[in-house]
Amino acid sequence: MKLSSEEKAQRAEHRAIIRKVQAEAIRENIERSQLPVRELTITIEWAKSRMWGMNPHATVFVLYQDGTAEKNHGYTCSGCGYDKESTVIAQVFNDYLKYKLYDRKLQEKWKKEHEGRQRDEEHPYGLYLPGEYQGSYNGGVGTGCYYDIAKFIGGRFEHVAGGKTFDVFKYTDA
Repeated sequence: MKLSSEEKAQRAEHRAIIRKVQAEAIRENIERSQLPVRELTITIEWAKSRMWGMNPHATVFVLYQDGTAEKNHGYTCSGCGYDKESTVIAQVFNDYLKYKLYDRKLQEKWKKEHEGRQRDEEHPYGLYLPGEYQGSYNGGVGTGCYYDIAKFIGGRFEHVAGGKTFDVFKYTDA
């Protein structure tokens, strides 16, 4: 029996929906199963670009809760009109701390601490929880936002060193 063009289109649409749902489930499973982090040290070196001014190039040293460690580099961005430093910090947080966004206890704690304030925030600026754009840490929002974001996910973020062409930040899990 030959399928009509409408039936073919319907089946193709159905297969596309199934593939999308499967890909979403796989992505979420990978994010939830990231190794728990004890500490992140983010070193940012600022390199001069003729077109875009100074651009950040970040390297991260990760110490996991189980005692293993990892070093990764290649976090960079260019352009103008946004905060480049917070963009590379967001890239690092998205690679190593996405699992924290699934912890509902942290969200409840934040709501309790911010009850009765003028701005009723469900989470800090620069952060999307799962269900909102797949849950992510956002760049270009200003490095200052990451102090509140770190507190929200149960850690501490601090600027530990800096100079004319470098900055070092540290995230420590509480």
